[in-house]
Amino acid sequence: MPLFLYSSLPTRRSEPVQSLNLKWNFATRGRVVPYLELSGGTLFTNHDVPTGTDRVNFTSSAALGAHFLGDSRNWSVELRYMHISNAGLGRSQLRHQHRAVRLGIGKFFSNGKANKR
Repeated sequence: MPLFLYSSLPTRRSEPVQSLNLKWNFATRGRVVPYLELSGGTLFTNHDVPTGTDRVNFTSSAALGAHFLGDSRNWSVELRYMHISNAGLGRSQLRHQHRAVRLGIGKFFSNGKANKR
C-alpha cells in the first residue's frame, strides 16, 4: 500500500485505500509482461489536501507498465496518471492531476514444493 508524503509545511501524510484495482497482464513476451491497471479509492490525510478542501478525498488512476521477470526477482516500470478530488462534497472543489513514472522491485518466494519430486 503506497504512502504519500507532501513536501509542504506542516508535513502532510496520507493513506490511500484502493477499493477497486483492476490489472490486466498481457501475454508474456519472453521475460517481459506488459500490463494495464485501473484503480479507484479513498484518500485519508492528516490535513486538508489540497489546501481548502477536506481530509477525505477520492482517487482514480490508470497505469501502463511492464514487469521484467528474473529468476528470483522482477523489476517493474510504469507511467501512471492519478486524479484526486473531493467529488464536490467539501467546502470547495479543488482537483489535482498527477503524472508519474514509478519503478518497482519484487521478490519471488518459493514454497519448497517445486524442487521436491
